[in-house]
Amino acid sequence: MLSRCRLHLNRCSRQATSFFFFLLLQTFVCASTVSAQTVPRETLGKVKDSALGELSGLIQSNKYPNKFWTHNDSGDSARIFLIDNKAALETTYWLSGIKAVDIEDIAKFKWEGRSYLVVADIGDNLAVRNEVQLYIFEEPDWHAGLKDVHIPKEKVRTLRMRYPDKPRDAEAIFVDPQSLTCYLISKRDFKVGLYAVNIMQSPSESILLEPKTNLPFTFITSADISDDGRWILVKNLTEVFLWERNLGVSVVLTLQQKPIKLPYQPEPQGEAICFDQDGSVFYTISERPLGLDSYLYRYSINSID
Repeated sequence: MLSRCRLHLNRCSRQATSFFFFLLLQTFVCASTVSAQTVPRETLGKVKDSALGELSGLIQSNKYPNKFWTHNDSGDSARIFLIDNKAALETTYWLSGIKAVDIEDIAKFKWEGRSYLVVADIGDNLAVRNEVQLYIFEEPDWHAGLKDVHIPKEKVRTLRMRYPDKPRDAEAIFVDPQSLTCYLISKRDFKVGLYAVNIMQSPSESILLEPKTNLPFTFITSADISDDGRWILVKNLTEVFLWERNLGVSVVLTLQQKPIKLPYQPEPQGEAICFDQDGSVFYTISERPLGLDSYLYRYSINSID
């Protein structure tokens, strides 16, 4: 009972803090000399289903291009949702036998002609977790009208990971399609850390995350990479950054270059971002702190050829 109360208080505290940030963001946006109408944003649909209350990650489906995989963060079960391009819930997929702590992002990759999902249980608001986990499994099939699907535990490969120095909070991952390296970006560091793990590595007792570099940002909440590996997106609560990756250049060297800051209109608690399949568009979706509305948004990236 005590642990449940602490969890409730922690979530309430997070919501209050998020609302404070939201008020600051709205003040910033209203005071900006750039009109919101100049942001190339299209509203695709409103999040209505009560199950979709704290959406924290987003990825476009490889199998069903007009649909998206998403999930809630801390306090929810080990499950992901398939939504359509109007933000309507299609099907809930449960990871059987897995107890989630704080799922914060979702990624995808292809291997031997098949599409896979990576669910990142990497959130650690209080920096107390000795290990974090990645849950890796083949992208499930979807059948119209089927509301719940259970994915057997034996179909899910779990990578247990730890940081080399101390526990830390993270909310952003992506998988490089060229090397099949999964990159994690920490959240609360003054200069966030970039860490790497081989997504094809066999599960072991514990995998040591490899620190790669630090980036001059903080409060990073999501990231994605285009299907061809050419473009990388990283966002925090107020900004979206884009890097172009030249042929033969590593992800690490690419992220050490100065990014392009893309037009973006902050959301109440916008923690999720993803590319479309050709890398010319990105999508965002938000949590619903204190019952505020959340929408699925689409942005055109004019700077991409």
